[in-house]
Amino acid sequence: MGEVRKRLGAVSVEPLIVVDADRVVLGVVTSESLNADPQSDIEDVMDPAPVTFRPNLRVGEMPTYFKKESIRHVLVTTSDGVLVGVVHRRSE
Repeated sequence: MGEVRKRLGAVSVEPLIVVDADRVVLGVVTSESLNADPQSDIEDVMDPAPVTFRPNLRVGEMPTYFKKESIRHVLVTTSDGVLVGVVHRRSE
């Protein structure tokens, strides 16, 4: 985590998406987790089961899900888990 914080510098990123060499999502690290012990490995502080949607989901379905689950963002992935993008909930 110390190396991750050093690479990020003053940049604020949320979520920090952890992917493998093929862009398959392995997990996400929230801003709260970035404050973990600098000696911690990412795999120890990341959420290995982030909320994901498929690209064919209708945008109109997302607001209900955001409110129901009280989440701020979801990842858009293929059925194989390859990252396509991120949808952020706008603050209300």
